Amino acid sequence: MAVRLASIKTIFGIDLRTLALFRVLLSLWILIDLFMRARDLVAHYTDAGVMPRTVQMEHLHITTWSVHLANGSAWFQALLFILAGLVALALLVGWRTRLMTVLSWALLLSLQNRNTFILSGEDNLALILLFWAMFLPLGARYSIDAALSRSSNNPNNAYCTLATAALLLQGMSMYFFSAVLKTHPIWTQDGTAVFYALQLDYLVTPLSLWFRQFEGLLTGLTYYVYVLELVGPILIFSPLFHRTFRTLLMLAFITMHLAFALFLEIGFFPFISIIMNLTFMPGWMWDRLARLLPARTERPVAMWFDRGCDFCEKTCQILKVFLFLPAAPVRPAQDDAEIGAELEARNSWVLTVGDERLFKFEALSKLIAVSPLFFLLGKVLGFPLFRKPGDWFYDWVGRNRSSFSRVTALLLPWRESAPRFGVLTQVCAAAAFVFVTVQNVSTVPASGITLPAQFVGVRQALGLYQNWTMFAPHPEMTSPWPVVEGELADGTMVDVYNGRIGLADFDKPDVVSQHYENYRWRKFLSNLEDQSYEDEPQVLALNYARYLCRSWPADMKPSVALSNFVLYFQVERTPPPGEQKSVETRQVWLHDCLG
Repeated sequence: MAVRLASIKTIFGIDLRTLALFRVLLSLWILIDLFMRARDLVAHYTDAGVMPRTVQMEHLHITTWSVHLANGSAWFQALLFILAGLVALALLVGWRTRLMTVLSWALLLSLQNRNTFILSGEDNLALILLFWAMFLPLGARYSIDAALSRSSNNPNNAYCTLATAALLLQGMSMYFFSAVLKTHPIWTQDGTAVFYALQLDYLVTPLSLWFRQFEGLLTGLTYYVYVLELVGPILIFSPLFHRTFRTLLMLAFITMHLAFALFLEIGFFPFISIIMNLTFMPGWMWDRLARLLPARTERPVAMWFDRGCDFCEKTCQILKVFLFLPAAPVRPAQDDAEIGAELEARNSWVLTVGDERLFKFEALSKLIAVSPLFFLLGKVLGFPLFRKPGDWFYDWVGRNRSSFSRVTALLLPWRESAPRFGVLTQVCAAAAFVFVTVQNVSTVPASGITLPAQFVGVRQALGLYQNWTMFAPHPEMTSPWPVVEGELADGTMVDVYNGRIGLADFDKPDVVSQHYENYRWRKFLSNLEDQSYEDEPQVLALNYARYLCRSWPADMKPSVALSNFVLYFQVERTPPPGEQKSVETRQVWLHDCLG
C-alpha cells in the first residue's frame, strides 16, 4: 500500500481557528504578565526602584528603545500598563486585530527594555511570538473583525504562507538549537543533567525536593529531553506519517512544559511555550472537537433585529460569532410581517427557536443556552432571579440605542475587505526568518559566525534576540539566596531582607525558592549575585541597596531610620551524585544608608 506524503501546505500551514486560539491565549498571557509585573511597579519600573532610568540606559544598546524610559514616575508607568492592558483586551476579542497586534508587540518590547535585569526566556519567546503574529490573520475567526466582515476572504480554514512557516519553524528552532548547545557530557554521556537541574534549590518546587530521590528516573528523563529537543523539531515537519508525528510530538512538548511547571519555578515560560506548541494544532482536531460538542437544540435558531439599527445588527453578528452559532441567520424583523409586528409591539429584538419566539433578556439567555460552548451560563441566566434586572438593562439599552448606534458606527464599522497579508508582508516575514536563523546559527560555537554591529543594531531595535541556552551547555551548579543583616540608627539589629526586627537568619530555608518574593525578584537578585564575581562596578548591588534604604518598613520603628546593612548571599554548590552539598557565605555589599 502506497504511503501518502503530506503536502507543503499541510506541513507549513496553520488552521485559521488555531490562529484564533493563538490570539486569545497570547492576549491572556499579556494580561497575566501585566498583572504580575504590576505588583512591583515601583520597585522595578520607576526611578525610586532598583533600576533608575539612568542606570538602565547605560546597559542598553544604542538602537534599543523604550517609551517606558520617558518618565520615571509611578503614575506614568501605571498609565502605560493600563494602555497595554486595554490593547491586549482589544486583541483578545479581535477588534482591529492587526493594529492591536502591532501595538501589543511595541508596548511589550518597550516594557521589557525598561528593566532588562528581570527578564528570562519567557519574555524573549513571548516577544518573538508577538512579532510573528503581526504577519498573520489572527482575526479571521472568532473575532469582532470577523463578525463585522462583509468579505468572503479566507472562506476555508486552511491557511499557508511564508509567515505561517516562519512561526512554526521559529518555535521548533528554540528546541533544536537548545539541544545543539547542550554540549556538556552530563547531557550526552552521564545522563545527570536533570539531576543537577533539580538540585538548584533556589529554582525548584517542593515537588522537586521529593522527586529528585529517583536518580535512575532522572537519568532517563535527561536523555528523553535531549532527544526530544534534538529530533522532535525535525520529525514534526515530516511528510511521512505527518498526522501521527505532529500529534504525538506536539503532545510530548506540551507535557514536557507541564512537567517544567510542576518542578521548576521559572515563571510563565512553560505556559508561553505551550501557546507556541498549540500553533501546530491541525484543522482535523478542530473538526473532531466540533463533532464532540453536542447540539443544544435540533430546532432552527434565528436572530431578528430592527432594520436601520446599526447597533442592533452588529450586536447580533457579534453574538453569533462568539457563541459559536455559525448557522444562525441574522435578519431584519421587517422581512417577516408577523415578527416585525411583535418587535414593534414589544420594543424588543426577537429570537426564534423553531416556532418559539423569545424577547428581551429571556431571548439573550436562551441564545446563550443553545451555544455549544457557553450553554451552562445560559442556563444560569435563565433563572427567574435574573429576569427582572436583565429586562431593565435591556430596556435601558433600547432607550439609548440611537446613541449606541453612533458609537458602533464609529468604533465598529463594517469591514468591506479583510486585512491583506500579501506579497510585501510575506517578503518581510521571510527576511525576518532568515535574520533570526543566521542569529541562531551564530550561537553555535562551531559556526565561527560573528554578527556585525549593524546586524546587532537591527536585532536590538526589533527585539529579535535568539540564544536558547535553557540549561545549556549544562545546568547551573550553584544555588544562591540572599541574606541582608542591618542596623537601625538606634543600634537595633534588623533582618532587612524580610523586613523584621532581630538578627538575620543564615540557615537554609526549608524551600529556598519560596525565599524569593517572586520569579522577577529571583532573576534580579541572581543577576546581582552573578555580577558580584566581576571586576566591573557593582551597579545592581548599589541600586538595590539604595532601594532597601528607601523602602525599609516605616511601621517597624517609624522614627528610626535604617542606618547600615550587609548584603550576603548563601551559595550552595551542587556536587556530583552521592556527595554532600556545601554552603559558602559570600559578603557582596556593605552599605551606609545615612551617607
